[in-house]
Amino acid sequence: MTEAFPLRISAMFREGWTGYIRNIGPLTVGALATFATYGVFRVLADQALDDGQEIASVVLDLVGLVLAGTVSVPWYAYAINAARARPIDLGGPWREGSLFSAQFVCAFWFWAAVMLGLRYLFGLPSILAFLFYGFHGYVVADQAAKGGLRALGTSVRLGHKRRMALFAILTLFILFNFVSALPLGYGASPLTIAISVAAFSATASVTLVSGACLYDALTERLDEQ
Repeated sequence: MTEAFPLRISAMFREGWTGYIRNIGPLTVGALATFATYGVFRVLADQALDDGQEIASVVLDLVGLVLAGTVSVPWYAYAINAARARPIDLGGPWREGSLFSAQFVCAFWFWAAVMLGLRYLFGLPSILAFLFYGFHGYVVADQAAKGGLRALGTSVRLGHKRRMALFAILTLFILFNFVSALPLGYGASPLTIAISVAAFSATASVTLVSGACLYDALTERLDEQ
């Protein structure tokens, strides 16, 4: 079953851009911290793959995703405040150790499900992981649930009866973020890579703020129920 969706996609994009432009500094800091964490392990994973160590490469990639997901919790917090037009305390989320422990639990199960899903049925199970657990970062950053497992459960409840609409939104935002890879079409050089990283930090931040607007709308509906 489905229900009327609480927020127009056009409104999500508009609020996402507005929130990003007004808070470009903190959101860029959150994005780069996340990218840098994953980038270190991505390089190590590539080196392991070049050496023929496929299992080690997969493990390093998973570790990078989990740690990057954990480090991303301030980015989520900045996005929520941007969506709510609240001032952002740049160091605030970094001082909350409980947020990182809860996000670590979420990130582990989420990315394990995604990577496992990519190996079966043409990756379709990984899409389900996004549809069911994609809001976990917002739940943790908003301190709307105690602990990582409860945050995952809250994420499932937020999307109840709205999976098809969420799938359409997920697809649109994935295509939107592909724009950041366009410079690489001219060849992989330090310049094009730098431009792509900068562009991705912008598109991903817009996506995160847009998602925060949707999170607030779904949370309001859930509270009404």
